[in-house]
Amino acid sequence: MGIFTSLRNRLLPSRSIYLDGEGKYKTIIATGKQGSKGMGSSDRSESQLKKYWNYYEGENTVFAAINTTAWNTVMVGYNLTSDNDNAKKLISDTLSNINLDLVLLDNVIFTLVYGDSFIEIVKNSKGEVTDLKTVDPTTVVINSNEYGVVESYQQKIQGQLQNTILKPEDIIHIKFFTNPTSPYGISLIKPSQDTIDRKIDTDDALANAIMRHGTSKYVVTVGNEEEIPPPDVFNEIKRELEDITETNEFIVPGLIDIKAIDERGIPGVEEYSSMFQTQLVIGMLCPEEALGLGKGSTESTATVKQIMYERMIRAFQLRITKQLQSELFNYLLEKNGFDLNIVTMRFNSVTDADEAVKAKWLGNLLRGYRPEEGKPFTKDEVRAMFGYGPIETKKEEEETPTSEPQENVPEEDEEENEEDEGEEST
Repeated sequence: MGIFTSLRNRLLPSRSIYLDGEGKYKTIIATGKQGSKGMGSSDRSESQLKKYWNYYEGENTVFAAINTTAWNTVMVGYNLTSDNDNAKKLISDTLSNINLDLVLLDNVIFTLVYGDSFIEIVKNSKGEVTDLKTVDPTTVVINSNEYGVVESYQQKIQGQLQNTILKPEDIIHIKFFTNPTSPYGISLIKPSQDTIDRKIDTDDALANAIMRHGTSKYVVTVGNEEEIPPPDVFNEIKRELEDITETNEFIVPGLIDIKAIDERGIPGVEEYSSMFQTQLVIGMLCPEEALGLGKGSTESTATVKQIMYERMIRAFQLRITKQLQSELFNYLLEKNGFDLNIVTMRFNSVTDADEAVKAKWLGNLLRGYRPEEGKPFTKDEVRAMFGYGPIETKKEEEETPTSEPQENVPEEDEEENEEDEGEEST
């Protein structure tokens, strides 16, 4: 407990402009002593969360969009950067032992589906991190005060609130879309819920209409006014025409006349099917091209979508890395005697589209300057544009003199001594 208290004291500033002189928050999110307890607002219920999962599991566009975003966010690999090799090895070995990639993949999917994901930091009796356990988001209850500050976590299993209380330092809570009045995040599915319902209804209606009107229908006239066949002949012809599969030609007597009707099918069926599909793709924040759609897209529009998608993924990755660095890395560094924030994490890019545009612009800019004029950006500034940390500069700083040469001081002393001797001789 002492280690974590020290960690919080070092991470949090001694004085915040958002706090009064006594260190209390001035702004609140709810009246009363308890801001949020239980499942939260009425909009977030167990039945609603299960409905989100049913959408994810049962609607192919939702399933494809969420998994495409989750896999691109996590499974592109990451790099650890640090000037301290021992600290970097400590973090690297720990992340390998706890299978961080797989844990993050599951939890990013849960974050997109439910709005939240919760990872328990499992520690042994010595305080060493031994595992990261994924918690079912539908069971987690966040207890926060009237200021919106999370105080603890609990679980509700089969409607029963469990007695085990987890502290904020025991849980990594990931959410991409926040709600200012609730400690819970917003599901990616929630804004598109009505669109999904309409799309499902439309797909069912179109499927039934295609089965009914997609193939030609026939009117069969048997006999005439002068000669009417017996009932068994009608029944035999009816059996032959009930299931038309491979039969495309009919040889019948002259008393039987077959005419095709309803040959137009369903006019505008493509417009009906694509309208809600387009709205759903927009709500899922995933470009059509990534889902195998994008009919009619040009190379220019596809490139713009690719860059925007890359930037959104980068934002998700940045949020995850910041949480891991502050809530997991710094705990491990503090416990093993290292300084805080000396190990940083960076996910690899999904594509090079955004970086390629930036590199081309930067290359053209740098080529426009002469060597004697100096460069508009330093090496560290260029590295920062691409998300990398600064280069080690301690050695350069040590070699660079910061004051006047020391040999000048003795010369001044010698001149003063000579003047003193001259005064004494006179």
